[in-house]
Amino acid sequence: MASQAELDYARRAAGLMPNGEVHLRDFDQGVVETLGGQVVDSNYYLLSVPGVTAPPGLPGVPINFSFPEDTDDAYVFPQIVVTRDDISPATSRIHPGAKQYRAPAPGALPVQVTWGSRTAHGFNRMQEQVAAIPYDISYTLSVLGYRRGAPARQNGNSLLEYALSRYQPYSAVEVYDSVGERRVYFATVDAASSLDEAVVVGERVIGWTIPITVEAELDLNTPLIYATVQSMKATLTQTGK
Repeated sequence: MASQAELDYARRAAGLMPNGEVHLRDFDQGVVETLGGQVVDSNYYLLSVPGVTAPPGLPGVPINFSFPEDTDDAYVFPQIVVTRDDISPATSRIHPGAKQYRAPAPGALPVQVTWGSRTAHGFNRMQEQVAAIPYDISYTLSVLGYRRGAPARQNGNSLLEYALSRYQPYSAVEVYDSVGERRVYFATVDAASSLDEAVVVGERVIGWTIPITVEAELDLNTPLIYATVQSMKATLTQTGK
């Protein structure tokens, strides 16, 4: 016999009960966790990456989420910085009029309407949610090493290969919606580029950037709640028939 959780999942999949929502924060978290980030003391780290030595005193290689204007952060090395870049409407994936679900509204009561020999069963209030709006959200993974000695270069190369193994040219990002259900969104990866800084010769930062585009969606609309027909006779009278 199916469990209640399995029955609820089937009903959500069929659009018969409200499903979860996804927002920007969910995709930000999904990109970090798909990379392999695990939470230790409220921060994300990559634990036990082959060939990579973690910074002294840290449990693993830190993953920091940054925005383009964040320029004053103090970094340790090696590390990965995730930056959210563009949020572009994906008009080719929009389906006007599509709905996610039509389900009884919270607190709705069961009712029935009888006309002639026929009886329809339902609820006195229903709730509908239109489809989420599709967007392409771009991110940049900055893989950062430190100095140019052999150990640092090995750290950087191994960390770069690890990131490329998680985000291959055609990839997917795992996201969990507001009710905890797992979703998978298609993602593409562009060419990794060098990111070298040489402000001071002896303090060079070496690294690479990996651009990622996620075919995402965002729930931007409030669900619509409306009353349903509860008396066929009253409805016919109101329409003048």
